Amino acid sequence: MSEETDRIAVPTNGKGPKAVPATGGSAATPEPVPGTSDGETSVAFTPTQLAIGFGILASLVLIVAGRMRRRSGR
Repeated sequence: MSEETDRIAVPTNGKGPKAVPATGGSAATPEPVPGTSDGETSVAFTPTQLAIGFGILASLVLIVAGRMRRRSGR
């Protein structure tokens, strides 16, 4: 066999190959994605999403209340 390494680096998706870590099983911390910051990812819901969610919950409560009212009227 040859002296070269057995692994051949193959580029994927137009990018170069990922570097193989020199140490055995140590996991490196992932680099942050460009364009995102802690401030951008700290907001869990937008006001629009909260309003839509509240509307859905309110409509479900009204449906249940209407069914309960019909049952008690019999």
